[in-house]
Amino acid sequence: MSATYTADFNLWIEETAQLLRSHRWQEVDVEYLIEEVEGLGKSERRAIASQLIRLLLHLLKWQYQPQRRSDSWLDSITDSRTQIELAIEDSPSLKSYPTEQL
Repeated sequence: MSATYTADFNLWIEETAQLLRSHRWQEVDVEYLIEEVEGLGKSERRAIASQLIRLLLHLLKWQYQPQRRSDSWLDSITDSRTQIELAIEDSPSLKSYPTEQL
């Protein structure tokens, strides 16, 4: 099944999901599954870090360029905060992650 993983990732996901649903554990490509599960955690952290960078950039602009303040900056600040909060709601164990990144 590792050939499918490298050749057609979406197909690999579908096949792996079906194997898991069918309890066909011995056929599951465990090594790649572990890699993908770990990747999900990294993805969540990257998303928070990305939103944190966006938030900080716009807060700095807001602070140091008051003459250029705009609704779009305010919308971006609000949206970044919301996205971080939503990510933490989905994964409460990441609550301290933004502070750690700062």
